[in-house]
Parts: sequence; structure tokens; C-alpha cells
Amino acid sequence: MNTNEYMLGCHLKPEPKHHEFKLIRPITSADMDIIYISMKKLGDFGNCCTLYEICDKNYQTILSYHVAIKDDFPLNRHRDHEYMEEAFQEMNRFLLNYLSSFKTFIDHLTTRYIRLQRQGHSFLDDFKKLTAACYDGNFSYRFFSKLRDYVQHCGLPLGSIDISEYPDQKGEVIIKVSITIDRDNLISSYKKWGNVRSDLQSQPRNMELLPYLDGFQSQIQLISLVVSAFEISLAIDSWHIIDKLMRETQDKHPNGRPFIGRYEEHGGQQKLHVIEFPFHTMVKLQETINKVQDFQNRQKMQGRAAT
Repeated sequence: MNTNEYMLGCHLKPEPKHHEFKLIRPITSADMDIIYISMKKLGDFGNCCTLYEICDKNYQTILSYHVAIKDDFPLNRHRDHEYMEEAFQEMNRFLLNYLSSFKTFIDHLTTRYIRLQRQGHSFLDDFKKLTAACYDGNFSYRFFSKLRDYVQHCGLPLGSIDISEYPDQKGEVIIKVSITIDRDNLISSYKKWGNVRSDLQSQPRNMELLPYLDGFQSQIQLISLVVSAFEISLAIDSWHIIDKLMRETQDKHPNGRPFIGRYEEHGGQQKLHVIEFPFHTMVKLQETINKVQDFQNRQKMQGRAAT
């Protein structure tokens, strides 16, 4: 193999502590240009998935911590005031992380589709229509979109966390955790609610967090599914190019892990530089295709039922 010549190869592991590799064939410079572009497009797809997954994980953290507050309270009755202060701080922290990750998700996609529009793609208008429909059609989406701006300028989003205990019919103690947002404080502390102000005025004074949050997350999930269809169309050709190379190596070495390598000079010695294939992203794209197809099939069934 010549220095700086790219080769298709694969890692082998014939024994637990023994590693080796096989080089299969050269890759031309023209093919490497295509491979680099393909990996870049798959990387862009993976980034979009990651941004949504971070947002979803922050949401799941809020749900999990809500349960943990209730479960841990019996061990903290002797320090209930301090415990509730800790819980209040933690839940605010998790909610701030969630709102920030949502904003990052939306801003990243907006910037991405503006750039792609300059390259001749037309996703930007559809993306704006989608987010506008979520904003206009769902109070929770409008509210939390504005709440993110509120916390940037005015303070913490939550009003209080309260725990109540009462016996059920069997005499066992039931613990209920109530996490609320103070409607009046939000209205009086912030002047830029826009049309959300009138929405807020019609809500309960103490707004239970989780039902509103569930409505918000359902809209983010909808955006993610629709956007995933855009991203699949951008990445699918690249997926096929990389998949073909991976299959070529695995046909020759079924237990091998494909890579692209080339020898480079370092201190008078040749060392193999390895470019790994984006295995996780390849699997993620296949999984996302299935999710989008399921979503589209449900939409079709709902449309037929409506008629």
C-alpha cells in the first residue's frame, strides 16, 4: 500500500485480546470525495437527531424527578422544608435545561434550512409553516416558547412545589406532588407575552406544570417527525453509498468492522490512519425511517376515519 493511498479495509478480532485488520482494495480520490460528502450529510442527519434527543431526555428527566420527589419524601420528612427547597431548585434547573434545548433545536433547524435554501432546497417555508401551526394551534407550545424568553430576562419559571399526604380507602398513605406555575406572577413580571397574555389570563392561577408540559412535548415530537422526513430525503443517498461499502467488506469478512485507511508518514515511519464508518448514524437513519413511516401511516388512517 502506497503512502496516502486510501484503502477499504476492516478490523478483525479472531481472539479476545488479538486484533488485526485486512485491506481489501484501493479507493480513488474521486470516490473519496463522494465518501467525504456522504459522511458529512450523515453527520448532519445525526446532529439533528441528537438535538431532538437531548430535548426529549430533558423532558424525561423532569418526569422522572417528579416521581423521585414523591418517592424520596418519606425519608426526608424530618427536613421537609430544606428538602422542598432542594426540589424546587432542581426542578427549575431541569425545566431551564429543557427550554434551552428546545430553543437550540428550533434555532439550529432554522439556520440549517436557511443555508439549504441558498443551495436550492425548499424546506424553510415548510418548516416555518409547521412551527407556526404549532404556535397558533396549541397553547402549551405558545406558552413555553414565550416562557423560555421570560426565564432569560425575569427569573425562574416555577411558582411552587407542594407535597400533600392523605390516606386511601385502605388506610395507606398517598403522597401527591403538585408542581405549579404562578400565572399572575408571570403576567406582572413580563411585558412581552404578546398574544399569550390573554391565553394566560384564562388559565388557573396555579397552573399544574406537567399537563401543559405534556402538550408542549407532543408538539416538539410532531416537529421532529416532520423534520425527520426532510432530513431523510437529504441523507438517504449518502446512506446507500456508505452501506454499499460496508456490505462489500462484510461479504468478504462477515465478522469484520469496515473502515477506510491510509498510511501516513510520522517521524520517518508509516502509521495507519483510520476513518471509521458512522455505524450508529446508519442504524439511526433506518430507525427514523420506520418512525416516520409509522407516523405517516397513522396520519393517513386518521384522514380516512375523518372522511
